[in-house]
Amino acid sequence: MTLKSTIKILWVVVGFFSFLGFILFIFTIFNGAYFNTSFQIDTELASKFGNFFGGFIGTLFAITSTLLILVTLLQQNIDNKKSQTGGNFFKMLDYHTENVKQLCISHIDPDKKEDKIEGRRAFVIFKLQLIELCKVVNKIKKELQLGLSNEEIIDIVYIAFYYGIDKDWEKFAENKLSRYQKGKEIAKLLLDAKNSDSKNIGRTNQTSLSSYFRNLYNAVKLIDNDKNLTLDEKKQYIKILRAQLSNPELYVFFFNIVSRFGKKWKENGYIDTYELIKNIPLDYLGNYNPKDFFLITYEEDEINKFC
Repeated sequence: MTLKSTIKILWVVVGFFSFLGFILFIFTIFNGAYFNTSFQIDTELASKFGNFFGGFIGTLFAITSTLLILVTLLQQNIDNKKSQTGGNFFKMLDYHTENVKQLCISHIDPDKKEDKIEGRRAFVIFKLQLIELCKVVNKIKKELQLGLSNEEIIDIVYIAFYYGIDKDWEKFAENKLSRYQKGKEIAKLLLDAKNSDSKNIGRTNQTSLSSYFRNLYNAVKLIDNDKNLTLDEKKQYIKILRAQLSNPELYVFFFNIVSRFGKKWKENGYIDTYELIKNIPLDYLGNYNPKDFFLITYEEDEINKFC
């Protein structure tokens, strides 16, 4: 039983004792044994009344007062736990910001003079790499005449994007792509595409993004698992997190959650419950429409209502 459930039960008990005490109070003071309209005080009767009232009805109100104190203490406990969760959540947001600041990658196009791309701008390069890999995988799909769905294409693309493609990668890729028909051929053609492409489409990104997505997931999980928070309170926290994500971040995040890497996100209902990709522009994903994957209310839908 949670603290919130305990408090609800205590409030019911407090209500019962308060109502019972009030009814007994009314019946007692207007009882014929004690009540009269004269202005003369029977000291003996008054003494008996005081003993009865204090010993019986007074006890009920004392119990009620004790229960109210207990409710207050339990509520303070809940508030302290909420505050602790909020503090941990904002620490994770700080860590998220630091993760982004520490990103430092090279451009996938060697002809670009810029040596290093740092911080949030790195996600622009991640997006460009995903776009190039999408072209490669769609070409492979056509060449091998594979009936791959959009979700399967995204999964293959993200495997290549996350783990990278190199000469020692083929056996590893065969294992990762074994769920697909002609998985070995797909892995070989990905390697061929990487070797023939002037752009560095085969660069691995797991070092840059593993802790980024792990922290993002755990921040949402922290809020979702807190039974002391209401659903509205949880959504307000996640809304703060959602506001930290730029469009290029949302682009990469979309590929992450649609691929096999997003299994826990989808199983726990985090994407739908907290509308985590709500702010992604609907035409931002090229050939992919986020509405085909997640039935949530997108920001553009809300804007278009007023246009």
